[in-house]
Amino acid sequence: MTAYGETLRHLARLPGVTLAMAVGASNGLIIEAGDGPGLGDETSQRRHTAALAAYLYSRAGRASAAAELGAPVFMRLEAAGGQLCVVGGREIVLVTLLERAANLGRIRLDLLTGARSIE
Repeated sequence: MTAYGETLRHLARLPGVTLAMAVGASNGLIIEAGDGPGLGDETSQRRHTAALAAYLYSRAGRASAAAELGAPVFMRLEAAGGQLCVVGGREIVLVTLLERAANLGRIRLDLLTGARSIE
């Protein structure tokens, strides 16, 4: 079991979380996914979500550095159908997809706590 495996399983069981996974920060490849309801067997959609999350987190990091704010701590993309949340370190980011009604505060806290296990 990886250092963040238990975090992913915990996140995947929270109400409103549809997907929890660890993703390579530089390449967007899925390293491990939680056992939640997720996107079912739609592996292609999971891969696209992982790649998008890593890319957006990378771009947010560049923008944050250019503004002399340091590294991003938590990134959230809110859309009509739900939310994408990303936290991470240098090599791995934790990604969650949330329903609109999910308890963002609880999930954010658990993501930040889990990110400490991958640094």
